[in-house]
Amino acid sequence: MTIDIATISHEMFAPHLGQTFRFLAPEDGSVIMDVELTKLTVRPECTPRWAKRTSFSALFETYGPSQLWNGNFQIDHPTMGPLGPFYIVRVIPRDPERGCFELILN
Repeated sequence: MTIDIATISHEMFAPHLGQTFRFLAPEDGSVIMDVELTKLTVRPECTPRWAKRTSFSALFETYGPSQLWNGNFQIDHPTMGPLGPFYIVRVIPRDPERGCFELILN
């Protein structure tokens, strides 16, 4: 299933809060790391008037320490399938024992 990136919304991710996703290498689809979707933030103030969706961010955390950094990754979930690739950035974690990454779609 192919999803238009312009139409991906926070509503698509909301039922999967607290669930495991995978970061995949966009070149070959190999698994880079399992992550947990821990937070969704809707950002209507960042949404252009012409946008097909309301801007939002998704926070993913690793299940332990991680040396992974910013990069282009696909995001995969068992029921959603692979999405992207997206440029995902590492951010300051809420828990120092976990790596924390943010996807921003606006």
